[in-house]
Parts: sequence; structure tokens; C-alpha cells
Amino acid sequence: MRTRITDLIGIDYPIIQAGMNWGAYPSLVAAVSNAGGLGILGAGSMTAEILRQNIKAIRDMTDKPFGVNLLATSPILDELIEVMVEERVPVASYGRGDPKKIVERTKSYGILNMPTVGAVKHAVRVESYGADALIVQGMEGGGHSSYLGTIVLVPLVTAAVKIPVVAAGGFCDGKGLVSALALGAEGISMGTRFALTKESTLPEEVKQFYIASSGDDAVITDRVTGTRCRGLLNKMVRIIEKDKRSLAMKESIYSLLELRRAFNVPLWKILLSGMRMKKAYQIPAGQLGNAAAGNRRIKKALVEADLEWGFMPCGQVCGRIDDIPTCQELIQRVMNEADEIISGLSDKSS
Repeated sequence: MRTRITDLIGIDYPIIQAGMNWGAYPSLVAAVSNAGGLGILGAGSMTAEILRQNIKAIRDMTDKPFGVNLLATSPILDELIEVMVEERVPVASYGRGDPKKIVERTKSYGILNMPTVGAVKHAVRVESYGADALIVQGMEGGGHSSYLGTIVLVPLVTAAVKIPVVAAGGFCDGKGLVSALALGAEGISMGTRFALTKESTLPEEVKQFYIASSGDDAVITDRVTGTRCRGLLNKMVRIIEKDKRSLAMKESIYSLLELRRAFNVPLWKILLSGMRMKKAYQIPAGQLGNAAAGNRRIKKALVEADLEWGFMPCGQVCGRIDDIPTCQELIQRVMNEADEIISGLSDKSS
């Protein structure tokens, strides 16, 4: 199946793996790319040197195109961009903040820019910066969420921009791919579905927690990262939703110090990054504690397998997922089902 996305990136199938922070490492990225899709490294919490190491690890496993996902509000954004330029990463993926600097710094080196947006105005803005394609994520998706459902948002964006659009939020199979094409998109991006594959580095008990959850368990809260974020209900989410101030202050102080150590930058750079995020997402001052603690809470779940006190970003589509295939099996399954549906529609119209 060829679309403008497959032609632009040089991939076999219009299927993209979301660049999940703490959830998309080289084994998953390379497996998706080797299977004909586009794997994206989740580099939001990486230092420049760790990013370089991960890029080299991906290249040891695949010669196919892949992407790197950044946070536009990162306190070490300049260093991360420099690594991407030096390593000639094929695709730059990002969200959360104004990405103008990323486009300006990478585009002249032939790096394709594919930001994720959740509103029409943001899509129009990043297209004006020179973005090559867009991932448009609707409210159903995991992580930071739009206010509009995918079935409404995607047609609005495709009508407003000329560059290719990839639909995200609610996709896991061939039915979703065909529906996305019907909405005007040129492919789909999947996060939760790819997180639940054999090549995903999520601990097994975390994968099983996802599979055991229903779509109703994937709730939106602004109390985990400071802004609307969809993830699975657990002990921590219930407590922080019930008592709005219960965890934020204690965790925020610890998290700020942890971020400073991890990125090896002065505390003022971490605080400046937080203020940029506050402006970009209109986070209330009282939510800055949660914004600081959010990254640590996600790591606690996806890396440390703390099912009670960590946060597991998750789309509503988890209610439709009941197995853990390889990426090759998953992508072939999606494409076979999509081809069957399209053929069936053709037969009905003839």
C-alpha cells in the first residue's frame, strides 16, 4: 500500500510507531522499521550521549528509516538537535511546545520533520514552519490528549493543511487503517498497540496489566503531568484525583533535583523548561508540581514496573488488545486485514 507518507519516508507500509517516552527503545524501533513501518525512538528523557548511543544501537539492528522523538521544551534541546544532525537521523518527531527551532535546525540537513499535534491551529502553525508531515492525535489516544475525537479532528486538519497527515488515537488494526484513510489521513500511528509487542521493553507484568484493562480504565487526568494525559487507573491516579495536593509537592521537589542530575544542567534550566511548558500548555501555577513529577511517574511504571505508584500512558484502544505479537506479525496482520476490507468494499460497489 502506497500513500504520500510511504513515499515521503521510504517505508513499505503507512504504519508508524509512536515515540513513547520510556517505552520506545532500539529493540522496538528497529523491529517496526524492519517490518516495513517507521519506528520512532522515545528520547524525551535521554541525554545527548545516551541519545547517540541509542541511535547507533538502532543502526546496528536495521538499515531502514527510523525517527527520534524529542520534547520541544527540553532543557537540553540544542544538544539533542546537534546529535540528530550529526547522526543524520531520517525523521524528527516531537510535540509539547513550539517546534520552530527544531524545524529550522534540522530541515536543511534533509531530516524530515513530523510533529504531533492535537488541534487544527497547531497543525496550521507547524506547516507554516516547514514541517513535512503531521501526526494528528485525537482524544482516544494515550498520553497527552486532544479535546477532539480522532474521527472529528483528522478531517478538520486534512482540510486545513496540504502536507500528509498520519492519524493517531484509537488504532490497533486494519479496520483502523482503512477508517483513517477514509478520513483523509495517509497512514496511522499506534502507541499502545506497539507497546504490547514482544520487542517492546515494557516489563511483562506491565504488559499484562494493559491487556487486562478495558477502554474505561484509560482515563484522562491533568494531575499526573500537569496537563491532560490519558493513562490507566491505578492506586496513584485514584489518590491524586481524590486529593488534588496529596502527592505533587513532595514529588515535584524530588523530581526537579532528579531531572537536574539526569541532564547535568543548572537548576535554572530545568525551571526555564518548566515555564516554557507552562506557557505552551497553559498549565496553572498550582499544577507545576505535577508537571515536574510526571516524567518520574511514567518511568516508575514503564521501567520500574510499579503498577500502583507509577503512571501508565494508555489509549482507550487497550480494551481491544488481547495479545502480544511480534512487530512483524502485527504489521502484516494490519495490512492483510486492511487489504481484505478494501477488496470487500470494491466488490460491493461493483
